[in-house]
Amino acid sequence: MKRTLLAVLPTMAIALGSFGLIGCAVAHDHPPMEAGPGPHGPGMGGPGFPMLEGLDLTSKQKSALHDIFKQVHEDKKDARDQGRDLHEQITNILLTPGAVDKTQLATLQQQEEALHAKEDAARLDVAVKIHDLLTPEQLAKAKARHDQVSALLKQLHDIERPGPQPE
Repeated sequence: MKRTLLAVLPTMAIALGSFGLIGCAVAHDHPPMEAGPGPHGPGMGGPGFPMLEGLDLTSKQKSALHDIFKQVHEDKKDARDQGRDLHEQITNILLTPGAVDKTQLATLQQQEEALHAKEDAARLDVAVKIHDLLTPEQLAKAKARHDQVSALLKQLHDIERPGPQPE
């Protein structure tokens, strides 16, 4: 009996190991996300302005949104270049041997903060422009969707991170 068990163990190990290999062979990456424009054209809806998701926009609204987002894209390029330049200047100060010029560093930090404030204001300005394009019905639909998504996210949060359990 002992010899039979010793003879069977390597066979079982090989068999069990092969199941693991099958699992590895079957595992694969997720398919790539679909590329291309969303339901309202490129750049509309999505992470930047999810309030547009699920809305039926007229061609006039789509055209106006396209113009708004085109201008935003151009403005962001300038801000991105300014931010990159400020970041590079800060890096140069911090990587230069010797004492750090804290006055110059503080000035650059203030410039960065002003740039961030300008970007935040521009983002709100775009949101107001989009708000003004939408009809009251579209705004109501967007609000209802937002409330529904918020409630679902709260439920998910409560499931994933439950608070202290009552004793």
